[in-house]
Amino acid sequence: MRVKNYLTTIIGIMICAISFCIFFLPYNIIPSGMAGIAIIFHKLFGVTEVITICLLSIMFLVIGCIYLTKNEVKKAILGTILFPWFIFLFIFLFQKIDLSIDNNLLTSIVGGVSLGFGMGLVYRSDHFIGGIDLLNRILDRKVNVNYSFITLITDIAVVVIGGLIFGFESFVYSIISIFIYRQMIEKVTVGIGDNRAFYIITTKPDAMKEMIINELEHGATILKGKGAYTKEERYIIFSVIPKRDYYKLKEGIRKIDKKAFYVVSSSYEVGGGK
Repeated sequence: MRVKNYLTTIIGIMICAISFCIFFLPYNIIPSGMAGIAIIFHKLFGVTEVITICLLSIMFLVIGCIYLTKNEVKKAILGTILFPWFIFLFIFLFQKIDLSIDNNLLTSIVGGVSLGFGMGLVYRSDHFIGGIDLLNRILDRKVNVNYSFITLITDIAVVVIGGLIFGFESFVYSIISIFIYRQMIEKVTVGIGDNRAFYIITTKPDAMKEMIINELEHGATILKGKGAYTKEERYIIFSVIPKRDYYKLKEGIRKIDKKAFYVVSSSYEVGGGK
């Protein structure tokens, strides 16, 4: 299992490096993290992107050793070493190949998909590339803010700075790319939810159960609950259904009990049962 995780991490890092070299670097589209900062530094100071990424990776790894656990730092070592190396390798290789793409919108979309897919593989294997990832984890410990919000803020900060330097068009394409990239990471790490989980609080549990079992032909579980404010007992129907029956169940709930309160969430994985 450990070997599989390492191989998946290496493949993910390689995909990230290829995506950076093909879809971001030639078009001044700013990805998040060290790669985006590297493009900005090259424009401002003429520093080669690989050198910037190497220096930032080492700097954040040292800072991580101070503020993070050994286990967290270990998860960043592979990315810290391989990401700059792969970028150096692919920049050299792609200099020999004409991969010019005239449509910047297409570039930002494909770049976002490929970068997000690579990052998703890395995160799914319980590793990360390092650099800004380490900074985000340090901030997560020091600031009482959700980790996803921290990563969003650092992503936007890099893109806004890039937009000020490269112009509004670059900013728009970068925002599109980052939006797709973040969505892709979630799909790869968590999965695509094909089911919806319903929690229905109703005064008519039997009728609701019959509708789910007989009309929709899905299972259901009845739970007992009590209102925290009213102290009244309520019945909660729990049922997981395919997306195709989502609106059927919503309409069924309204017909049976217009005052029913329900919560719907995506179920990324369903196991057990028949």
